[in-house]
Amino acid sequence: MAANLEALKNIPYYQKIVIAVLLIVVLVGGFIYLIYIPKNNQIQGLKSQIAKLSEEIRINEARVQRLETLKQEHALLQQQLIQQMEQLPPEAEVPALLKQVSELGTRIGLDFKLWKPTAQKPGPNGLYTEVPVDVEVAGGYHSVAIFFDRISKLRRIVNVVDIKMANAKMERNRVVIQTTFKAIAFALLPGGDQSMPPQKPTQKPNGAKG
Repeated sequence: MAANLEALKNIPYYQKIVIAVLLIVVLVGGFIYLIYIPKNNQIQGLKSQIAKLSEEIRINEARVQRLETLKQEHALLQQQLIQQMEQLPPEAEVPALLKQVSELGTRIGLDFKLWKPTAQKPGPNGLYTEVPVDVEVAGGYHSVAIFFDRISKLRRIVNVVDIKMANAKMERNRVVIQTTFKAIAFALLPGGDQSMPPQKPTQKPNGAKG
């Protein structure tokens, strides 16, 4: 050991510097290749995984937010469906509803010339059935307009379509018009699919203004 130390002392100064530089290069190179590069690759891999996970979290958060929106929209549609279905009477109550319609016209002063039930028509998805009636009344235009307005405000849905007015004439100092139309009631069927019930249309008599 002493001999080795003595030999090192006898090495020229410039050789000592070269040996020191070589040792430093070896140590630095070993650190870079054995520690730094593997760790750096590991860090880059972790960064890539973190970025991927962050993107997945962002996508999932957007999906959760969209899901909450869809849940709210679904709840609103269900509520609207319930409200609409409340306007559809069971089939057994339809005759009473149609009688209520005819009594409305009679109280207003309309003269019913025709009241003819026609063939029922199943609605889409089997939720309800249409119960149409061909109707002809005689009366003033204003009375007919009031009659249709009263029908539109009934709790149960009754649509008035195919309105035609003709043969206006004077009777007792007033203009009397023959009005034909089709009144359609809707009967709720048990066990029908949960689709949206019919809506009340806003149809004006042929030739009506405003």
